[in-house]
Amino acid sequence: MNMRRKTVAFVCTISLFLTVGLTGCVNTQTESSRYTSETFNISDSSRSEHEQNIYDEVAYSIVTDIDQYGDVMFDIKEIALEYGDSVDISFSGGYELKDIPYYPDFFGNRGSAILTDHFDNVCVAGIGCSFNNKADIKTGEKVRVVINEKGRYKKEYEAYNINDAKTRSDGQSDESFLNAREVNAGQIKTNLLFRSASPFDNKFGRVELMKKYLYEHEINCILDLSDTEEKLYSYNDLPDYTVSLISSEKVILCPIGVDYLETEAMQMLGKGFTAMANTDGPYLIQCNLGRDRTGVICAVLEALCGASYQEIVDDYMLSYDMLHSIDMDPSSLQYKLFKQRIDEQLEVILGIGINQLPESNLQSPAYDYLLRCGMQKNDIEILIKKLTSSE
Repeated sequence: MNMRRKTVAFVCTISLFLTVGLTGCVNTQTESSRYTSETFNISDSSRSEHEQNIYDEVAYSIVTDIDQYGDVMFDIKEIALEYGDSVDISFSGGYELKDIPYYPDFFGNRGSAILTDHFDNVCVAGIGCSFNNKADIKTGEKVRVVINEKGRYKKEYEAYNINDAKTRSDGQSDESFLNAREVNAGQIKTNLLFRSASPFDNKFGRVELMKKYLYEHEINCILDLSDTEEKLYSYNDLPDYTVSLISSEKVILCPIGVDYLETEAMQMLGKGFTAMANTDGPYLIQCNLGRDRTGVICAVLEALCGASYQEIVDDYMLSYDMLHSIDMDPSSLQYKLFKQRIDEQLEVILGIGINQLPESNLQSPAYDYLLRCGMQKNDIEILIKKLTSSE
């Protein structure tokens, strides 16, 4: 098991959805006297005897920033953690996060909070939801992090412990490294809709390969689920073909988070799908890795075009095979945990219980979701006609 001792300051991020039944989150704002700013202003010499004995299990910090997704950032100093440990986090404003698992990536059930590594940083993240829209944490609040129980989530960690998608594995094909493939579920036309990792962000060395992929498939329109305009224009040394798509306004910017019922995200998706309806393909859907946000948005389009539940699941799970080489046996715990991610999102977006999804017609609920995103019926019909074999 990987042992992580935080001996230097790392940036941490918190993102979770404060609602009834949220795993690991307790709103104690009415009892904030327990968590005053003085409580967190503790020097080594003034620690309690208990905390002096478990120094490696307690860390104190301060909120330094809040990002565009409502993630609350802070530095965390010395604390000894292993993947699968459970932690508690308290804010001086009165909010508590209880029994949060420490995982190597953004994994867990929708609505739960986790502690995870993210690139070179460490963060606490909400799965499929936003935190600060509800919590209203302020920059400057004090933070206390405590290890709750060692190894509490070891079994789940071992299932979630997948190959790193940030570097290319030995023998991995170009398509697998790019997570790039055609989407052909339901009635979607061939050679029309594609999905991939980012063709713009080169931090993992994918841009040159993506240029070739865009050119070979004659991509004419990109729905970008990760970049703001500022970020898009900050990328340097992009290939000519990619630059031409940007300069001709064939890149539709739709920088959403992972809460697909959040008002701003739905508005952006409505505008993005409308722009697709008014632009000729072939189309590419992408985010950072082309895995989760891309997988969910492709699932919506697949459902809209008559795909079955199993077709949608197969396409979503293929990303975990291509990027991470997970156990694709449907009876394995690893497969079940990752499949649960798309099941939970379909349940929320389409309004159909998980147990009813396999036998349900998903086209009408997908159509209704686009209406709720602000699309006009005429634009939805145009989009369906452009994506399917219907004339």
